[in-house]
Amino acid sequence: MLQKFCENLALQVDEKNPIYQEFNKYLLITHFLLLKSECARGGLTRVLAKLCTSLLRYTKEIRADKAFMDAGEANRREGINNMAFMFFNRYLDLYEAIEDPDSGGINDNSDFQDTDIPSPAEIPLPEKNLISVDERDNIRDWVLNMNMNAGVDKNLSMRNCENCGNEIYEAALHCHHCRCSWEPCIVSGFPLVRSQAISCKICSKGAVRDYWNDYISQLMKCPWCKSMQTPY
Repeated sequence: MLQKFCENLALQVDEKNPIYQEFNKYLLITHFLLLKSECARGGLTRVLAKLCTSLLRYTKEIRADKAFMDAGEANRREGINNMAFMFFNRYLDLYEAIEDPDSGGINDNSDFQDTDIPSPAEIPLPEKNLISVDERDNIRDWVLNMNMNAGVDKNLSMRNCENCGNEIYEAALHCHHCRCSWEPCIVSGFPLVRSQAISCKICSKGAVRDYWNDYISQLMKCPWCKSMQTPY
């Protein structure tokens, strides 16, 4: 329904129109949330980790603490410990802010500066936490163990902007140096960089080749238009 609505809206207004952009954002959020559930059921853990990471850019619209917790768990399951460490750390901060709303919230956002992940000041906090104190402590123990492990990087994964060459957050859809932007991959939500981009033969929506192949090899259909597809 949202797809058809946005397609019809695009016939009436320019795609730069703020109304169109708002509805298209919600279409993408809905699409990625549905894919997240599908990949979890299908055991597509690599794509799931990327989807959970991508969904963090929409934490003004979706529940932020669950998004960070899910992103931490999905990346930990894939052995991407630096990303899991960063996301679990922010989840623990959110847990404390929800538990004590008079504490002043999260004041330090330096770890996520120059990413498209909203700052804590922009994120609405839920009234209650999702998990028990014991479950929270299990996450905290893992984070502490990683913090003591000198072999684990304590930073977000980065890539080089294909336009200006500067280092940027790997999941960012915008370069904060040169303002270059990318469309999100319809499978993973990650930026559709030219060197990795392919497209559906029917709807022409773009995807990152590796994540497309992961998804198509198991489900054999485009996640956007549902047409039968083959790996590239």
